[in-house]
Amino acid sequence: MREVVAGVKGGVIPFHGNGAAARRYVEADRSGADEYYLGADNAIAEYIALDAKGEVTAARSLSPDEYEGWVDWRDPITGESMGTPRKPAEGTKGSPLFCEMTINSPKSLSVAAALHPEVSAALDAAQQDALTEIRRWLGQHSVTRVGPRDAREIVPIEQMQVVGISHKTSRAGDPHRHIHMQIGTRIFAAGKWRALDTAALFKQQGAIRAMGTAVIAAHPELAETLSRHGLTLDPVSGEVSELEPFNAVMSKRSAQINRNLDRLEAEWQAEHPGEMPGPVVTARMQGTAWAHQRPGKKPADLKNEQWWQQELTDAGYDPDNLARGTLQPSVSLDALPVQEVASRALDRCAAASSAWTPHTVTEQVTRIVTEAGVQAAPAQLREFISEASEVAVSDCFSILPPGAATPEHVAHLTSLGVIAAETALRDQLTTSTPEQEPQHPEVTEAAQAAGLDAGQRTAAAAVASTDPLVIVEGAAGSGNTTWSE
Repeated sequence: MREVVAGVKGGVIPFHGNGAAARRYVEADRSGADEYYLGADNAIAEYIALDAKGEVTAARSLSPDEYEGWVDWRDPITGESMGTPRKPAEGTKGSPLFCEMTINSPKSLSVAAALHPEVSAALDAAQQDALTEIRRWLGQHSVTRVGPRDAREIVPIEQMQVVGISHKTSRAGDPHRHIHMQIGTRIFAAGKWRALDTAALFKQQGAIRAMGTAVIAAHPELAETLSRHGLTLDPVSGEVSELEPFNAVMSKRSAQINRNLDRLEAEWQAEHPGEMPGPVVTARMQGTAWAHQRPGKKPADLKNEQWWQQELTDAGYDPDNLARGTLQPSVSLDALPVQEVASRALDRCAAASSAWTPHTVTEQVTRIVTEAGVQAAPAQLREFISEASEVAVSDCFSILPPGAATPEHVAHLTSLGVIAAETALRDQLTTSTPEQEPQHPEVTEAAQAAGLDAGQRTAAAAVASTDPLVIVEGAAGSGNTTWSE
């Protein structure tokens, strides 16, 4: 198995602001000539509502105004308000209106899609499949908090909303297929609209990022379509092996154009304070940014999609003389033993931490499947990953007290191997501990002033002593940060 070197990159990022700002953000994140391709006139976003099973309960395209309303917490189906966002205050940014993760692909795949219309359609389908699988998983695993502040209960969502916005290019105009997956922070549960538990979402991002990578890299139709055009999809990295050598020059040129655009936009804003550049001005700036430091080139005579073709040609791209890539053959899911995958996933969890979440198990299972070079349809991947994850979790046990709540995003799982290693370490430390312990200093007065309880006071005194090794253990939320400060 090889290490995955590419895939869906970037984490979950909360968006603060308002609907108009969100619209400007998504419109700026692609070339001026790039169209939103959502199958509906004047539509910029695809809206999906999900239930607790991850099944779609409503779907529609949103116009620009409807998209702004959704960002501002207005239900696009019923028109009702889903709540009032908390305004920014000193030291706070206010309520996050949505949380975004970008579903993207290696640069070489975007280039292949721009070169061949059939590959373009296949990559669109693969990215949409990745979005569909992630949405389904989020519907099944997202949670909220219900009850008073001192007695909140974590409960699953009953309804949530996800918007997808597809772009073909980057801001610099080069091929960059990506989908802005925007997860609504208003969910319905226990009779009313509530806040999505974003702390849980952040703990889930590794699993959903791995899921997106796996679906695209293993996509059979995408691999077959590329093959018909003499191109090879690496089932591990998701790169197109024949075009991968051009990634560096394309990325370097894109970065140069972005720097030029930043400078031109800053100059324009200085001359037009408080205004936003329209599409004509934006397109003109993009042409100037592309032409800067390119003597002899005439971008005014080139269509937007021809800019990057010129860059490829200058870098030595010749479609008639591409060397066909040689890769390890893809494997079927039947060739992967479920128990072996589950065991390897637990080994990785234990190597990173002494306790982990079920989501971490799913992430590691998914990464192992991708590294094996599997080629399989999304539904087959989902079934295998779910089965292997369940087997792995069944080999764990919880470190929480019997009867305690065990939310999926809380790290409470461990293994006998980890417990054995920790026990051996404690035994070694106990053996090396001197019979005469150093005298702990008196910290009662300082502890009372800091509001420490008895356990925190004991820990602070031990750390303040001359003992060469002090180990303090405590569950998350038990006040470790308070006494250590």
